[in-house]
Amino acid sequence: MHWIRKIPPAVFATLLLLVLWNWAAARPTFTGSLPSAWDTIAELLRLLGDSATWASTWVTIQEAVLGLLIGVAIALPAGILLGLSKFAFLSTRFTLNFLRVIPPIVVVPIATLVLGPTVAMAVFVVAWPVAFIVSVQTSYGVRDSDPVLVETLKCYRLSTLQQIRYARLPSAVSMIAYGLKIAIVVSLLASVTAGIIGGAPGLGLDLMYSQLTGLPATTFALVLLLGILGTILSRAVE
Repeated sequence: MHWIRKIPPAVFATLLLLVLWNWAAARPTFTGSLPSAWDTIAELLRLLGDSATWASTWVTIQEAVLGLLIGVAIALPAGILLGLSKFAFLSTRFTLNFLRVIPPIVVVPIATLVLGPTVAMAVFVVAWPVAFIVSVQTSYGVRDSDPVLVETLKCYRLSTLQQIRYARLPSAVSMIAYGLKIAIVVSLLASVTAGIIGGAPGLGLDLMYSQLTGLPATTFALVLLLGILGTILSRAVE
């Protein structure tokens, strides 16, 4: 049994999962609805050789990145302004925290009604949660600035922009970075959600079609592909 100990834990867990997956797929209860792990992997390899899959992947990434950039572009200045004003910070704290926790899936029906099943709709669905997540984190970071340093800069008659540059932003960097890490992961989830629920182009739409047309191997293969993309994204932001 010593050879088992030499297997890396991640590899061992993956092999165990594949065995359990194939065992479950062979049960009469899941016949026809749960493909085996080998069928799913074979279908994934087939999809990776299909240019249409890469086109959908590229569209999904574009939607996520564009929505992320728009959301951050709105959130950073808004968060800084809210953090600079105690009245604005306190008066909007409840509203922003409330809007921040609204799942993107709730926004999809409204966005689809207004914009239709388009890339623009998906970008909006991505930008919505990103803007609130990053703005809240930025405002908290700006409010947590060292008051002694801020007062010192005021004594030296530094302008508000200089105070933001030398005191407010440096103290808010860690909070902003944490918000960005969450926002990057959320952007991919929101992009896929826009395709599954709202019919926006991308992997989410492909996943919905495969599920509706009764192609379990393709459905599971697309889920694996999205899992791979999510893992790469999570590793990249760590």
